[in-house]
Amino acid sequence: MDDYSTKIKISAEHLIRVEFPEKALELDTLVSSQVLSFSEVTKVRAEIRLPTADDLIAHSNSLESGDDRHNSTSMLSTNTTKKRKTDSSDNTNSVQSTSTSHDFVGGTPIYVFHGVVPSNPLITLLEEKLKPYIFHFLDSIAIIKLWIQLMIPKVEDGNNFGVSIQEDSLAEVRTLETDVTQYLDLTYKYLISRGELVKKVAKYPHVDDYRRSVQSLDEKQFVSMRFIALELRNHYTSVHDLLMKNLEKIKRPRSVQTHSMY
Repeated sequence: MDDYSTKIKISAEHLIRVEFPEKALELDTLVSSQVLSFSEVTKVRAEIRLPTADDLIAHSNSLESGDDRHNSTSMLSTNTTKKRKTDSSDNTNSVQSTSTSHDFVGGTPIYVFHGVVPSNPLITLLEEKLKPYIFHFLDSIAIIKLWIQLMIPKVEDGNNFGVSIQEDSLAEVRTLETDVTQYLDLTYKYLISRGELVKKVAKYPHVDDYRRSVQSLDEKQFVSMRFIALELRNHYTSVHDLLMKNLEKIKRPRSVQTHSMY
């Protein structure tokens, strides 16, 4: 167990002294690069071809060609069924016609996408760049929390002045860990929301607001990705600064007379 504790202490100090400053500088370079520039926001809108009302008309015409009479009879039977329940045989035929019509749901034609509807490539690129930093930060914080915990001495009456600095440092690190964990939730919620909106566009391509909502959601996510990069840079910097200033007090809390935290 002593060897394990020594390994954790060495790893934690290496993270604080070397890796955290390196990651902060890398993120600062990323934030200053073109890929996260606000000039890229306008490009986010034009990254996907969503169906329009013209696509719906063309799709409906292709479905009706050679089978107009059958489709009109099916829709008429469906409407008649909702109003009157007198003819059981007609009702049965109407239900069968409706159940076999895969391109109509409740009388509303659904546009069929040709191939896969891709995610926004710019947003996907930013996620691929930022996720490694999120995972590294969370993994590193787990080691640093354990390191601080191992540095806390056993409780002794009248000789625990420096322990408060360790506890305050541990509380600050835990707060930052919670913030970074929420960045992952933001990404997952965006994907779910975007998928639901694309489904709406497929069903109602003549409603322009649905198509614009997908574009606006992509723009919002781009700004959120930039915010995450900035916050990660700040978190790496603040943890490095906090722990370096209090490093000796964390490692030897009882060897100092004053215990005010920087």
